[in-house]
Amino acid sequence: MSINAALRLMAGVVILFSLAMGTYINANWYFLTGFVGLNLFQSGFTQWCPAVFFFQKMGLKAESCSMAGMSVNQGLHIIAGAIVLLTVAPVLFLSADIMLLVVTAVVGASLAQSAFTGWCPAMMIAKMLGFKKTEVVS
Repeated sequence: MSINAALRLMAGVVILFSLAMGTYINANWYFLTGFVGLNLFQSGFTQWCPAVFFFQKMGLKAESCSMAGMSVNQGLHIIAGAIVLLTVAPVLFLSADIMLLVVTAVVGASLAQSAFTGWCPAMMIAKMLGFKKTEVVS
């Protein structure tokens, strides 16, 4: 598993976990969902995430883009992070219908499964927008 796949898996699982906790325990758990979305969004631009350090220590391989420009993984982080933020923020701050979080759950599930399948809709969208393909560095 690559570092990017591990990041998607972790983000997806934390999104789904925090949504469940927010629904059944306390709505303040949605702030964790928002934090994951914000972290995904910023990591798409900065290529920095706190979890990368731990994944490197675990021996996971990095991916690099063979061309100049932003990678598909960066595009995926930007798209997924933006969707999570745009669905969680109205629920948290504007008293929007909680059913909006179904979209967030779909994003979380898509991120988690993409760690194993290597594909999610945001990857296809990122490729269509011109983000570059990555390869695992040996």
